[in-house]
Amino acid sequence: MNKMFLIHGAWLLVSVAAFAVGGKVLSGNSAKVEAGSEDRGRGLSAMSEKALEDDPAASAETEMIGTDAAPSYQQALASLSKGGDPKVFVEAFLNEGDALTANKMFADLLLNLDADNAREIFDALRESGRADGNFGRDMGLFLQAWGRLDGPSAVAAVADLGGDGRRRAFGAMSAMEGWASTDSDAAKEHVASAEDGWEKGMMRQGLISGIARTDPNAATDYVLELEAERAASGESGDDRWRGYAVDRQMEVIAEAQLRRSPSDATSWAEGLPDGDLKSAAFDQVTESYVKVDPAAAAEWVSDHASADYAQRAVREIAEEFGRTDPEAAIEWAEQLPDESKGSALAETLEQWTRNDPLAASEYLQNMDASPARDSAVASFARQLDREDPAAAADWAATIEDQERRDETLRAVGSSWMRTDPDGAKAWLPTSGLSEEAQQRIIEQPEGRGWGRDRR
Repeated sequence: MNKMFLIHGAWLLVSVAAFAVGGKVLSGNSAKVEAGSEDRGRGLSAMSEKALEDDPAASAETEMIGTDAAPSYQQALASLSKGGDPKVFVEAFLNEGDALTANKMFADLLLNLDADNAREIFDALRESGRADGNFGRDMGLFLQAWGRLDGPSAVAAVADLGGDGRRRAFGAMSAMEGWASTDSDAAKEHVASAEDGWEKGMMRQGLISGIARTDPNAATDYVLELEAERAASGESGDDRWRGYAVDRQMEVIAEAQLRRSPSDATSWAEGLPDGDLKSAAFDQVTESYVKVDPAAAAEWVSDHASADYAQRAVREIAEEFGRTDPEAAIEWAEQLPDESKGSALAETLEQWTRNDPLAASEYLQNMDASPARDSAVASFARQLDREDPAAAADWAATIEDQERRDETLRAVGSSWMRTDPDGAKAWLPTSGLSEEAQQRIIEQPEGRGWGRDRR
């Protein structure tokens, strides 16, 4: 299903990479931090150290550092590992044209990060002037790694990023994720003391992600505390932003629970109190679970299909099945209780119509009249109206419920006006719509202003 609040710009990659990639790239750094190595952040990775041992010439060449000659990868790495100027390695990394080598260099940069050189590396990265998507990802990963070593300094440095507020907010989220993964109590205190606003919301998201990495149940408790505080204060705010925030919070915790096992994830979702959090949790667990084990996910959701909190999850199953096996999706949807059957069939028909409209229409022709059929036909007509608006209008006219029929006819008519105004105007007098609704379609083909016309 379509997800709201799509954020444009390269810095969106920060949030994606910080969660999806960060655990893999930074796992070596995490092991070093937890092991308490004396030379934490200065030792070479095993691969790089062995490469220098096996190549005395490369080690000897490190003497060239500081001359006019551009240092090689090995030279720059050797200097960095021995506490040399980190800007030398950053410059070599930024100038590397091969993507695979650059990724390896960046991993080495993070593995050699410590509290003493982090600020210098940050400044060198920030001053490079690069602003492409990969660099946005790299800065996010760097801030997350720095946050693990020195959370307060990493978060404070975000103010120097410049650019618009979103860049700083995503940077703060990454730094906070690293900080929370090693010292959640201090990270919580910092977020609690921050000024309300966009950046605080993003830091809170990073905080939850960081806690969820090691203790998803503790992350859940924190989210529940936030919800209780919000309810007690009577806070309303922007519902769209809150919906997005809740989904992202539940997403990171659901992924953490699923990494443990599907049963951990489903038990976690079931244990939440009814409401927005539980709805978001069911949706997020289902979205991942159905890709791994569709049959098990569908059975789990079916057991809860009559509950309000499971309706998004029902549509998630129907959408996935509708793409991969629409006949199985229809069979599954037909077994659902009436309160969720219509939405499941509509979602399945939407996907089926995109892939095979003829097969979808043949199924609809054999359906008995019912609210579920009305919902399915409405979805089918809205998918068909771009390719064949006349056929879509004929299908919409077969909807039994007058309110649903008029709503669908208006949607079809508006789409038709955008692609074939003359054809739409010829059809409107025969549509069965009120004269007012017809006129609105002609004057406002985008559909604005007529959504509440029920005649």
